[in-house]
Amino acid sequence: MYRNLEAELKRNNVSRAQIADVLGVTISTVSEKLHTVGRLKLAEAMVIKETFFPSETIEYLFASDESTT
Repeated sequence: MYRNLEAELKRNNVSRAQIADVLGVTISTVSEKLHTVGRLKLAEAMVIKETFFPSETIEYLFASDESTT
């Protein structure tokens, strides 16, 4: 799980449906990719960052719970 991304999604009212639309996948697929570290491809992470959070760093948005322990 990406806690920083989840916080930014809520803060900026960005839905999984919006992400799914941009990535061309289902909402279910987005949920799985965001819930399981390693499922999200770098290109997908970059699209999410550039589309919805251009002022944030990729490192901040996609820091995993595992990397903070």
